[in-house]
Amino acid sequence: MADIVPTAAAAPRGLLEIPGVKQVGLLAGVAAAVAAAIWLVLWSQGQNYTVLYGQLSERESGQVMDALTAAGIEYKLNPSGAVSVPETKVQEARIRLASQGLPQSDSMGIEMIQKDSALGTSSMMETARYQSVLETELARTIVKVQGVQSARVHLALPKPSVFLRDARKATASVMLQLYPGRRLEPGQVAAIVHLVASSVPELSASDVTLVDQAGSLLNSPDENAEQAASTRQLEYTRKLEEGYQRRIVELLEPMIGAGRVRATVTADLDFTVTEQTRENYDPQKTAVRSEQTSKEMRKGGDGAEGIPGALSNQPPGTSGAPVIAGAAPTPGSPNSQSTAATGGPSSNAERATRNFEVDRTLSYVKQPVGNLKRLSVGVVLDNWQKLGADGKVTTTPMSDTDIKRFTQLVRESIGLNDERGDKLDVLNQAFKSSDPIGPVAAPPLWETPWITQLAKQIVGAALVLVVAFLVLRPLMKSLTRAPSRVTVGGEEVTDLAGDRVSLSGKGGPAIKLAPSFEQQIVAARTLVGQDPKRAAQVVKDWVAADG
Repeated sequence: MADIVPTAAAAPRGLLEIPGVKQVGLLAGVAAAVAAAIWLVLWSQGQNYTVLYGQLSERESGQVMDALTAAGIEYKLNPSGAVSVPETKVQEARIRLASQGLPQSDSMGIEMIQKDSALGTSSMMETARYQSVLETELARTIVKVQGVQSARVHLALPKPSVFLRDARKATASVMLQLYPGRRLEPGQVAAIVHLVASSVPELSASDVTLVDQAGSLLNSPDENAEQAASTRQLEYTRKLEEGYQRRIVELLEPMIGAGRVRATVTADLDFTVTEQTRENYDPQKTAVRSEQTSKEMRKGGDGAEGIPGALSNQPPGTSGAPVIAGAAPTPGSPNSQSTAATGGPSSNAERATRNFEVDRTLSYVKQPVGNLKRLSVGVVLDNWQKLGADGKVTTTPMSDTDIKRFTQLVRESIGLNDERGDKLDVLNQAFKSSDPIGPVAAPPLWETPWITQLAKQIVGAALVLVVAFLVLRPLMKSLTRAPSRVTVGGEEVTDLAGDRVSLSGKGGPAIKLAPSFEQQIVAARTLVGQDPKRAAQVVKDWVAADG
């Protein structure tokens, strides 16, 4: 019987004893495994990046990247031109860039004028340059309006002409890009229109056109157009009704409770434009404007007539007759002449002309547009609510006295006029209770940023272990393992890992055969040379077993 004595396991082979092809494979596998492990570690430790600014031009992207580099903030540039930064640095990066006025538009405004112009620039180029600067500065100003994301301004400035028939007015067109879900109020639209009109000489507000990104006309160039007038009237009516409703709710809610008052107001307005001119005269109120007076006196009698100074004009008289006192004067005497002159008839005439001013009133009346013709008001009040001693809330309908009191209060607060035909209805009705709004649910735990970061680190560590134990470790063992050797009859033979061959029919000690055919032949020849009889018996047993 052959004695097989296993020897001690040989020391592992060094790297130099491994064939060259296996050495290259070993080094490549180790390098790939190490690189994969490093990449997984970096990936698990890396931060999530968020887009800081999207759709930037090349010039804007360069400015933003230079500012981020100077601030020491990491960034990534996407192929689309968007700049991404870590989630924890988004707000800091935006504040730093905003302090530097970034990102800026590609269009240059006042910066174009600040640049040195080329020598010999024509007047046409200077005019075009000035117009471009004016358009850009107007666009930058319009962007400051709340709700406007971007703006483009186009000005049509005609050349000045000395002939009136060739003179043309300046016009402007403004294109607005609004933020999603935003709309401009009429006041904001009017403000933008007047801003542009006031910034350009000889430009009126009616010649400015305002359009949004959807192609909707935001203003009407013709302020007297029917559609624009209807829109203004509807807006005015809506604001008036909302004002009345808000006034009623604010008045009653403190007494009844928040959310337990509903009011609806319908206003009938008259937008008819009426003009009236009236002239009145009051005869009781007069004043002397001018007065002219003339007076005439005339006396008649038989006085002497003739040529003054001629003796023929004097009648003959008695020159020697004495004058007796009290006697009648004789004709021709001086006394008789004076008596005849003073004894004839006389006439007086007076004329007066007076001009008077009568009180006159001239009035021009233009009725206000949007005259209130009628108000219809409806108010619904909830029942009284009382908290009992047990903590339960009970409701009680309002009495007629309460309803009358609230009706009078609403009537006086909004100034209802029965002569105008205003109507007011106050109704008490229990409101249907709605389910209370529960607390806002917090986002799921797995959506929080720190959970996402922790999950990445755990997955990265697990993948590193998988690579180490399933790839790197088996590879190293298979390439560096040394085969064990046994001694058969004083000769060292390589361990036959695998099949076993028994040389005794009774199941003696087993001998491991080499996995290769050559090793098996060498082992069989050794055993046959040491014990030929036993080898022959083994062959006989094989022949008998095969029949």
